[in-house]
Amino acid sequence: MTTRSIGKKITLGCAIASLICMFISIGVFAWFAATKGMMDVFTASALSTCLFFASMAFALYWMSKPPQHELQPWDSSDD
Repeated sequence: MTTRSIGKKITLGCAIASLICMFISIGVFAWFAATKGMMDVFTASALSTCLFFASMAFALYWMSKPPQHELQPWDSSDD
């Protein structure tokens, strides 16, 4: 079984940080929706920020996954 390299571990940490920021922006969105209403510019901006952090967390998580098989050097024989 292969393990994550240091770069993939850093990417996983960034994915977790992005997920935390997504939950914070969900709270900000809920607060703006309750106080200012759904037609306010800040509410729409908070929702788009939430979706941005969610998409970044998804992409960074998939980038951080370890390889499924052991990679061979490029100049090795194909036997």
